Amino acid sequence: MSIKTRFLFPALAMAIACGNTTEPPVEDDLFGLDDFDTVRAGAPSNDELPTENKFDEVLPESFDLIDTQSPVRSQGRRGVCSIFGTAAYVEHLYRVEGSLPDLDLSEQFLQWSTKFENRSFLRSSGSNTNVNLQTMQRYGTVLESVWPYESAAWTADDLEACGNEEESSRPTECYTNGSPPMEALMADRIRLPSRGRWINTSADSLKAHMVNTGTAVQAGGDFYYQAWGHGGSRIPRYSDYRSLGYVVTPSQEDIDSSLEHRAGHSFLLVGYDDNLEVQRIAPDGTLMVDDNGDPVMDTGFFLFKNSWGTGWAQDNPFGAGYGWISYEYVDRFLSAYVTRVPEVNVREVCGDGRDNDFNELTDCADPACESDRVCLDPADTYESQDELEIPDNDPEGITSTITVADGGQITGLAVDLLVQHTYRGDLRITLTKGDTTVVLHDEEGGAEDDVIETYDLSDFDGQDSAGDWVLAITDNAGQDVGTLVSWSLNFTRCEGDSCESMPSTLSAEDDSLLVIDDNGSVSTSLDVAGEGTITAARITVNLLHEDISELTIEISREGGERVVLLDGESVDDEMLIRTFTIDDFNGEDGAGNYELFVTDNATGNEGFLNAWGVDLSVQ
Repeated sequence: MSIKTRFLFPALAMAIACGNTTEPPVEDDLFGLDDFDTVRAGAPSNDELPTENKFDEVLPESFDLIDTQSPVRSQGRRGVCSIFGTAAYVEHLYRVEGSLPDLDLSEQFLQWSTKFENRSFLRSSGSNTNVNLQTMQRYGTVLESVWPYESAAWTADDLEACGNEEESSRPTECYTNGSPPMEALMADRIRLPSRGRWINTSADSLKAHMVNTGTAVQAGGDFYYQAWGHGGSRIPRYSDYRSLGYVVTPSQEDIDSSLEHRAGHSFLLVGYDDNLEVQRIAPDGTLMVDDNGDPVMDTGFFLFKNSWGTGWAQDNPFGAGYGWISYEYVDRFLSAYVTRVPEVNVREVCGDGRDNDFNELTDCADPACESDRVCLDPADTYESQDELEIPDNDPEGITSTITVADGGQITGLAVDLLVQHTYRGDLRITLTKGDTTVVLHDEEGGAEDDVIETYDLSDFDGQDSAGDWVLAITDNAGQDVGTLVSWSLNFTRCEGDSCESMPSTLSAEDDSLLVIDDNGSVSTSLDVAGEGTITAARITVNLLHEDISELTIEISREGGERVVLLDGESVDDEMLIRTFTIDDFNGEDGAGNYELFVTDNATGNEGFLNAWGVDLSVQ
């Protein structure tokens, strides 16, 4: 959709930045504005970032990602715009992926997790995309239905210290509205596979990212009151842009005035229009003209999804709650952050190291995998480390062959791939054996670097593993080059009678939340029912602790000798979700009582045991 305009409709009252959208604000009301220092914390300048576009790339004049957006929501009068932007961004990414098209994330929980689990911005309501997505990667968040958002921030009526005049003296609970209910703490969490990266905010760079990846961009930075038509502006406003959500490039007087009471805002860029023209606003609140009396225009605008609900920008052609912000405003005053589309399979993929179905049990610890061959048969690995340069813009490309001498019926195949490349969107990668060809990567990812992936394939199941396996890579655009560093085949196979006989699984789990006392310990037990002799035992533990190297985790069966699962291991995270496979109980009856012990061996931190479970292969 392309729009040109030089005069605009009258407007409804403007919502405050990071504030309420259901009613007009008081003219000088600053409530709910975010802290600039949090919105852009850690962001590099454009001079430090490469652009996403190629010099000869031709992009469409207009583009939008409206079809993959979740509904517009309102943050109310709380200063949590970046949290809402991140939730909208992650919901959008899952819609692009396609498996969870109706995902509705809890902004309330993400705000709490960013503060308390990720320990960031503890004395402010604000945060930023970088940290929020780190929280999504390390801890995840729950569904909105588990802990619904509360639009009103806590006051002294909720907690006396929340009435302290200085924000820095208020407890963190004032900015999270307390702690999650137990149901939310124990709920399945939605996570992201990677944290993401800052990207250049020049117009061509952002446009190229959206077009080439099919994904939006979260942006945030300085808030200029007059440019937004905001009631907190200390210089005259122009009101007629509000109904369409136009945000123009600020005048120097607007910049100077706004910096006297500096604030930030964050939102989601979801499209653009090169041809949209909007007249700038003069310092006196009228439309700006030059010395000859000609209109001073902004040309080129990004379409953005705001978090002020549908009472703002009601006449925007893409729907209420969407706005337009000038290319120049974004380039000069905002930072931008992106991540990849998540790899989602709502069915548990056995052997990929991920909790695909969000039940907090991974791979062979998940009952869904109890009959999967990858959990029953040993895997064999074949690897090629012959580095091959990938010719630039060459349809012939390169091929690498792994010859497998050992036969056997394939029941599972994982392909590990490491390709170094400065523009992964140029690449097409396939794997072929015999008459079967599978596309592993098809020009996805735009300007992101490298292809470092594990692909779990079922296309070859039932075939014989022996023979030549051919990996082919072509670079289908100019300018960027790369190298195939290594790749490997990881088989699960069966032979003869083993293809027919499969052991069964006994399991039990407990999701009761238990405190791991500082310099103390906690124990809990499970009863496993059923018949069979143990051939393998898998213990899954889900816990949270600020320094996991302080912990010892042990398991015993029927009150017998404890088996150490983890002791003093340094883990680069505060969340530990891991499955330990042990053979200490092999040959014993599967049925019985299993007791887990978690000991904190140092002072300074307490933690939580969120859940644990026992899965036994028995015959």
